Amino acid sequence: MSMATPPQSRADNCSCDGDGKPHVLVVPYPAQSHMISILDLAALLAGRGLGVTVAITVDNAPLLGPLVAACPSVGAVTLPFPSSPFLPAGCGENTKDLPGHLFRPFMASLAALRAPLLDWCKAQSSRRVTAVVSDLFTGWTQPLTTELGVPHVTFSSASALYLAMSGSLWRRMPRRRRPDDADEAVMFPEVPGSPSCPWRHLSWLFRQHVAVDEVSDAIRQFFLWSLDSACFVVNSFAALEADYLERPLPHLMARRVFALGPLSEAVSTSGDRGGKPAVPPANVAAWLDAFADGSVVYVSFGTQHALSPAQAACVADALARSSAAFVWAVRSGTAVPEGFEAATASRGMVIRGWAPQVAILRHRAVGWFLTHCGWSSVLEAAAAGVALLAWPMGADQFTNAWLVAEAGVAVQVGEGADTVPDAEQMASVIAMAVGEEGKTARERAAELGRMAAAAVAQGGRSHRDLEELVHMLTTVDVD
Repeated sequence: MSMATPPQSRADNCSCDGDGKPHVLVVPYPAQSHMISILDLAALLAGRGLGVTVAITVDNAPLLGPLVAACPSVGAVTLPFPSSPFLPAGCGENTKDLPGHLFRPFMASLAALRAPLLDWCKAQSSRRVTAVVSDLFTGWTQPLTTELGVPHVTFSSASALYLAMSGSLWRRMPRRRRPDDADEAVMFPEVPGSPSCPWRHLSWLFRQHVAVDEVSDAIRQFFLWSLDSACFVVNSFAALEADYLERPLPHLMARRVFALGPLSEAVSTSGDRGGKPAVPPANVAAWLDAFADGSVVYVSFGTQHALSPAQAACVADALARSSAAFVWAVRSGTAVPEGFEAATASRGMVIRGWAPQVAILRHRAVGWFLTHCGWSSVLEAAAAGVALLAWPMGADQFTNAWLVAEAGVAVQVGEGADTVPDAEQMASVIAMAVGEEGKTARERAAELGRMAAAAVAQGGRSHRDLEELVHMLTTVDVD
């Protein structure tokens, strides 16, 4: 690792100042959805009086701005991004800036941060780190905690079900019996309900694993280290995942799983979470004010997947045919068909760049969310009481789409990262969703939103889990 620049610390802003208070080191994984939710957790811990320091690389440091503005006590240790034989120089420090083929080597390369982070921890003699909370994808922090003699807590930005299935996959390493059959079923008999799914729905990190490959072996080891944590924290809530939160999960070694979500509902941070919005939230709200309750479709496919020209044309055609009002957040690399915006200007808004998603979903006019079903998006929709038009594309998204369909708050309109759905069929589903036929799903979504709010309120299940987690972190021996 290149260490021309030593780690920079905001020690003056850290609330653990030698008085014996607990000091939690938070280690995010540099992907937008992962970072937003773990920084929400950091805000909750700081708000409960714990000293919190976030480990961050130089180019990701601006993402801490909203957290530090809301919680000035939060500190940061800023590390130079490691040089790596697996990555081209200057490729970027966040997955949003990377092509897909670099995701796996990027994940493996981050382990080089362990040594400088350990050095920093050992240097904190007056405000010793008493626990480490790290992302599921940064399991390389677990040996660090062993050397420091402090607890390791794994945070999963995905669902409890996906966490349990991941534990099963990386421990058992099931192999395909029919290598040419992408629909071959993979069973999870130890997970409540004994779910199964086709091979093509498994995590791409797992499907691309190659035995005796340095990157593959490193990634598996990271997961195994994460799965050996003292406990787990998930951004979820019992009303959505009761079956996976109410009983011990064998491949998580029956350890405690704290469900603190929806984190977007539990914290009060600025609308700049994840980046500065391309359009001010107030401007979007003013535009939405002209539409009836539940009549608008919000469209976003996250920060990782740019729609192909054919997929973007399909979405545009479906929105045009449906006659529904919409807000479409378009990420870089997705080309909106020429003439579409002018043709739909009276009932459509296109936002290029980062959108104030939580504010949009919470507006009374928004009733549906056309989404890739990333877990952060699912939780933000659930908290807002918004139903889903599901187009899962990869990773945990197939599991997420299944969960919300089981809850009765989603209708599937597509599947797969390379699929181009039929635009006419999609338009028909959108039109039905915003009409009378979608009323039942909208009502169920509204009820789920009320249950989400109750979960994080005083006395709710997520609130109780947070208090229990804080107690555990507060009672760590810091002598």
